[in-house]
Amino acid sequence: MVQLKPIRMEEAARYLGYGTTKPDEVILSLMKECEAPLLQACHPAYSYGIFDVERAGEELVLLRDCALQLPGADIARHLEGCEKAVILAATLGANVDRLLRKLQVSSMPKALLTDAMAGAAIEQICDDIQEEIRQQMPLYRQTWRFSPGYGDLPLSLQETVLSVVEAGKRIGLSVTKGSMLSPAKSVTAIIGLQNMEQISGALHLNVPEEAAGCGTPGGCASCRFGASCGLSAVKKEKQGEV
Repeated sequence: MVQLKPIRMEEAARYLGYGTTKPDEVILSLMKECEAPLLQACHPAYSYGIFDVERAGEELVLLRDCALQLPGADIARHLEGCEKAVILAATLGANVDRLLRKLQVSSMPKALLTDAMAGAAIEQICDDIQEEIRQQMPLYRQTWRFSPGYGDLPLSLQETVLSVVEAGKRIGLSVTKGSMLSPAKSVTAIIGLQNMEQISGALHLNVPEEAAGCGTPGGCASCRFGASCGLSAVKKEKQGEV
């Protein structure tokens, strides 16, 4: 079960627009002051389903035994080479929305900082969910999270995404008429799963190191799966490196 850890302040600072610059001590102190009330308000919950991918053209992806259809060239490219796809919904809960509304009345600086920290918190939850999936399915490597509204994937799919994973019943997540998620600090995403055992055959433990065990041209640096790839971890374990 995923639980919220201390919030990554560097990620929250990025949401505030700091980029690679570190906030000054005054801002960092105020962020630390905001952290405890936010963690107390957070009640993370999530629901996901894993479906077989069935491609039906360059601009449409169908998921077997699933009512959700994914239109658009961008999502088709995102799931290229993927055997399965995860449909994910996650939320920090309604109490975070209430906390933000209270802070907007009492202290706008704290409201802005807490909002950024909540954004970092829901991303941490999603990262941990992906790690949970990786541990369950170590021979699959994952794409990054692709959400409705990205590229040419319609935001209007939100309601169907929630329905597919029963997010309303399971985690109290709904969608507004404008296709926005409620509670606001929530995420829906599609994650591709590529079967590396099929591609690399017996993991190809004798391939050059720069190929990261799968033969991807250019190795890990050019791979769209990035740090979410579980194959290299399995390879190291088999070679006795971990």
